[in-house]
Amino acid sequence: MFGDLRTVEIFAIGNELLAGQVQDTNTHWLIRMVTNTGARVTRAAMIRDDYDHIGDELRAALWRGPRLILTTGGLGPTEDDLTLRAIARTLDLPLELHPEALEMIRQRYAHLAKIRPNYSAELNDARRKMALFPRGAIPIANPRGTAPGMALDAPSQHADGITTIVALPGVPAEMEAIFTTSLRPVLERTIGAGCYIEHTIVLDKGDESRIAALLKTVQEHHPAVYVKSRGQWLEDGLRLTVVLSISGSNPDLVQEEIQRTEQEAIAGLVQLGYTILRIME
Repeated sequence: MFGDLRTVEIFAIGNELLAGQVQDTNTHWLIRMVTNTGARVTRAAMIRDDYDHIGDELRAALWRGPRLILTTGGLGPTEDDLTLRAIARTLDLPLELHPEALEMIRQRYAHLAKIRPNYSAELNDARRKMALFPRGAIPIANPRGTAPGMALDAPSQHADGITTIVALPGVPAEMEAIFTTSLRPVLERTIGAGCYIEHTIVLDKGDESRIAALLKTVQEHHPAVYVKSRGQWLEDGLRLTVVLSISGSNPDLVQEEIQRTEQEAIAGLVQLGYTILRIME
């Protein structure tokens, strides 16, 4: 019902991220998408293009045992794109030229050669590098770019003994296109279908300290619901809001629990003298 094992960790890989040259918008987007499935992101980090750094993070994640690890970046044709090699090295797996991945790449470059003047479709070594996958991995079609994504089951401390590692490109348009299309079967198999519900109670006045004790009690009575107060700029100005959020695999039970939590919170807020302006869902 609540607090299940559908946990996810996200790693954004790239020197350019940690040098401040590129802003990591991928992680924020992925967190929103994962949360909307009802799964829970338990960790997100940025990592340099470095074998040891990537390996250390992957080993630590597999020890923690999330159901799914998502990486972004490092799948391209250049030498510093080493995510797949780092994954293979960490898991002690050989790199192999994957025929299906190579065909995906061949078709993409053939298409680009048709629509771009003086563009070669030749599969040189740099382009073939993108089809070198750890043994046992499967390619995930990239509808917007040349580098396929990758999915690989790895032994871990997860309850069923398996964590699925998914490597996605760092280009946001490509990453988003893969996640919303060709990655769907992997997502259904790993974190499945679920739901996430968020209700925001908007109050007429603001002092978080006055409602802290009440919200602590509400949280204790409904541990599956995350209860958080915050000041928010809304269309009618700065308001004090109480945000209730919950995820789970059973939409009916999730809806019932957030409604019970909302009713208790509202009753307590009214008793403290607050006016409820509206509830945003």
